[in-house]
Amino acid sequence: MVDANGATVSTEQELAEEFNAFFTTVFTKEDASSVHSLQQLFCQYGELSDVHVDNQVVRKKLDKLRYDKAPGADDMHPRYLKEIAEEICSPLTMILRKSLDQGVIPEDWRMANVSPIFKKGCRSEASNYRPVSLTSQVCKIYESILRDAIIDHLVKNQLIRDSQHGFLRGRSCLSNLLTFLDKVTEDVIFLDFAKAFDKVPHARLMNKVRAHGVKGLVANWIENCLIFPAIQISDQCANDRVTGVLAECRVQTGR
Repeated sequence: MVDANGATVSTEQELAEEFNAFFTTVFTKEDASSVHSLQQLFCQYGELSDVHVDNQVVRKKLDKLRYDKAPGADDMHPRYLKEIAEEICSPLTMILRKSLDQGVIPEDWRMANVSPIFKKGCRSEASNYRPVSLTSQVCKIYESILRDAIIDHLVKNQLIRDSQHGFLRGRSCLSNLLTFLDKVTEDVIFLDFAKAFDKVPHARLMNKVRAHGVKGLVANWIENCLIFPAIQISDQCANDRVTGVLAECRVQTGR
């Protein structure tokens, strides 16, 4: 691996710092005072300010955990969580409810193991890797519960355009292409935003979230979730993963 000055880096500390230095340059850091409020969209069926969480909902998410998914920095493997689902269901429900009520994410859920995944080009350049955050599986359970509630809110209030194909059940890149090709009669130019998700300004994102009727406890929890106090470069060494150690970084990465 070489740094921005062309010098060779080889130790775990140097590799972690080099990847962290590059990953932090990708994200948009914007003055929140320059972000203007958006017009509130009409929500026929009301705003989404709270989400119902009970043992049944949490147990259903625990049962759907996949064994092939990696644990986060807390080392809570999904296989382990799934096998003791009956015992931890009630305590997890109380923790999740408390987290939502206070709008605060537990510190263990904030830590992420970041695996630099090679994309293309020269393997010795950090810019040719993309960060993938391995976060707490417990936190992902609640994220999934919130996602279901938000999607239901947006669909019910017809706040998602028919042209939207990403992140919707029954739709995909394939359905998008088929719909697009059915209407194309002339030559077209395709554009792709580099590192689009990583560059989303958090202040503008939360403005959009609240403008779409997602407010109160739900919006506060999402906003708090976007604040990452630290990441650590993954200590798993594979063909396209690099070992490393803790590196401070106040940014969100692809999960």
